[in-house]
Amino acid sequence: MNSRRDTRKLRFLKTMAKIGIAVCICPLLPVATVGAAESNARTIDAPLTAAQVVRRMVEMNHRRTEALRNYSSVRTYHLELHGLLHLKADMKVRMTYQWPGKKDFTILSQSGSAFMRKHVLKKLIEAENEASGRSEHRQSATTPQNYNFQLAGYESDGQDHYYILKAVPREKRKFLFKGRIWVNARNFAITRIEGQPAKSLSWWTTKVNFVYQYKKFGQFWLPALNKTVTRVRIFGRSLLTIDYKNYHLAEPLQVKAQKPVKLLLSDQTPNATLVPPSSSSD
Repeated sequence: MNSRRDTRKLRFLKTMAKIGIAVCICPLLPVATVGAAESNARTIDAPLTAAQVVRRMVEMNHRRTEALRNYSSVRTYHLELHGLLHLKADMKVRMTYQWPGKKDFTILSQSGSAFMRKHVLKKLIEAENEASGRSEHRQSATTPQNYNFQLAGYESDGQDHYYILKAVPREKRKFLFKGRIWVNARNFAITRIEGQPAKSLSWWTTKVNFVYQYKKFGQFWLPALNKTVTRVRIFGRSLLTIDYKNYHLAEPLQVKAQKPVKLLLSDQTPNATLVPPSSSSD
């Protein structure tokens, strides 16, 4: 009897590892349910088209990536399982990034279920490290090559304005997502993503929702908080939270503006004009 229970537990936790890995590496690199980004935001008319916003967003993302050559931060992973199993695990990790995509992870502390730490949290770290390579990053990047974008709204929170883009993946591929992106209207940085994986991760999963939140550190918008809720057949629900703090950024390089990014034909808007972005990395 115990052997059967342990087998089911192992199968479930391995499934949760696959779910967490795919969800956490989807875009760039997101309260339990997907909802509005700001409850007090007001919708107004958008001055730019979706194609114009995406072109600026892609160009500015490229310039930020080239300018930020290395940084470090401390992450806190927290995973809870509720339902047939009630388990918790925590892990604090220092991540050091070196351009063009090398990441080193050092575990600072850990507690809770040893099984969950080994089969879920450590697997998340290993998968992110593997996916940080340039070829894998291109396949998961938030660009017109991977997504169709539509303008879903334009709103203000009283301090800044945000374009809301609906992102529809061109293929149901691992590490892509479907959902909405909030883009800052001043510096065209992604500040929030809400959605679900583009591809069903497992027969066991009935629903996966994630929210990625970004915050400005120095001249760069970097991950601040990720929350993912997964509902699993029979077993119940899991909540994965990743909190990012203690960023240390190297002095950014000065990067010249690139030639305008060529969008796919289906993303181009007739008579659209594009104002060149400023030379600053903001």
